[in-house]
Amino acid sequence: MAALRAQRRRQPPEALPMTATQQGIWLAEQLSPGVSGYHDTAALRIDGPLDAEALRAAFGGAREVHEAMRCRVVEVDGEPRQSFDAPAAELAYTDLGALDEQTRAARVERLAALTATEPFDLEAGPLWRARLIRVGSDEHVLVLVFHHLISDGWSHGVLLRTLLSRYAAGAQDAALPPGPDPTAYRKWLLARAARERAAVDSGRALEAARLLGGAPSRVALPGLRGPATDRLAAAVELPVTDAAWASFDRACRRAGATRYMGLTGLFGHLLSRTSGSERTVVASPVAIRDGGGSGHLMGCLINVVPIVLAPRPAAGLAAALSSGREAVLSALRYADVPYRDVARALGPLTAWDDPVTNIGVEEFNAPEEPVRAGGVVVTPMPRGHVRLRHDLALSVARSGASAQLLHTVRNWSATEVRTLAQDLAELIVDASAS
Repeated sequence: MAALRAQRRRQPPEALPMTATQQGIWLAEQLSPGVSGYHDTAALRIDGPLDAEALRAAFGGAREVHEAMRCRVVEVDGEPRQSFDAPAAELAYTDLGALDEQTRAARVERLAALTATEPFDLEAGPLWRARLIRVGSDEHVLVLVFHHLISDGWSHGVLLRTLLSRYAAGAQDAALPPGPDPTAYRKWLLARAARERAAVDSGRALEAARLLGGAPSRVALPGLRGPATDRLAAAVELPVTDAAWASFDRACRRAGATRYMGLTGLFGHLLSRTSGSERTVVASPVAIRDGGGSGHLMGCLINVVPIVLAPRPAAGLAAALSSGREAVLSALRYADVPYRDVARALGPLTAWDDPVTNIGVEEFNAPEEPVRAGGVVVTPMPRGHVRLRHDLALSVARSGASAQLLHTVRNWSATEVRTLAQDLAELIVDASAS
């Protein structure tokens, strides 16, 4: 391996620029190799007679379709760039079928944790790994781990559809479905890099930073102890019934807002009430998939935008839904501006994971529903082994009726976060009736 890496250094391959988001992730890895927290993990339960060889072939087909799965990082003239000649990852296999149920569950959890946390060699690649765990005669768990340099939440669904379509074709000896344009990812990267340069050169980073003026960079919440030294996160589900979610969705539609927009507005209301601050900045990742077939691409196709929340308590909770919509739409006007450049325009950067804010909000759009393919049923499992850049984040499911508060374990107690989740749930119910 050392000889191979030395040869690659002597003969740099053709490489493409990285987006600003990717550069930030790469820099975090240089500062904290292997522990930056940028591992994107998904676990799938597979029920039915699985053909392991067809699954291996499906991974090979997905690697051919998605250029990101062949990505590694090289330095060219001192700058990180991405090359697409990384070796293929092996599908690791572990058979736990002979163990008793309790021991098996503990071993699955341990294997998933080890698979999720093992560092990647960014220069040698590959930047993904997969482990298939047999837990019964017709039951398996598939653990997928991708470095965030090559993946985002949207990519989960893209890859799953690719894998299952190729698995079904292989298991049934059928024709493969057509894949996306093999040059689409490169085209997107080059276009995105050009748009980022243009946004910074035109002064839009300074413009976006001015909109954040006067807002605290770190929200002080009761019970928060802090900055976290360990970013391992846990989740607390909002205790909201399906009927309450349906009522809330109707209230959001009356306000012209999506659920994500409405919840963002209520989250700002809760943060203001709890912290005593009139304005709060939250960071939100957004998918930069704007046509040209980018919806079918796997990769790190995101930017982060700062959202300024300035709730008006006297106006009522219905107004909070509308203010969430206005705040999100205002932030999205700067989706072409690299988040790191907005942070730089604010002044000297702090040592925190996010120099702009310690609060996040996301629309989590990874698949959640079971899918049938090739004689098996594949069910996404709850997220685990998550590391969080922020002290607290609201995660809103794009499909299904659910939302969670993610929190760093070391500087919160679960009781404190459950109280916040209960408070937000009550706001959801009250907003639905207003």
